[in-house]
Amino acid sequence: MSKKKYRIPPHLLFELMRVHAKRRASQIAAHGWRPSQADLRDLRQSLKDARTYRAYLRAWRTAGFRLSAIMRIAGRTPANRSATIRQFAAAQMEMEN
Repeated sequence: MSKKKYRIPPHLLFELMRVHAKRRASQIAAHGWRPSQADLRDLRQSLKDARTYRAYLRAWRTAGFRLSAIMRIAGRTPANRSATIRQFAAAQMEMEN
């Protein structure tokens, strides 16, 4: 008989990620900080939990990164505002005709 692996419930994983994010936030916000591979991995993993993502987002913003850069690094594409405006304008033109 094979041994069963102990599985950590998902809510505990998120709690661990939140604690880790809070602990790392002060180091990330330090002047002159450069993200390591582990920091980049943590940011990408934080997308699974909103609280963790916000903690990392605040820390990266404090370190001087722009919001669009953080979102791009995390794997989320920032909204293309000009495309949205063009679509809205096109819809308005169609309604007028």
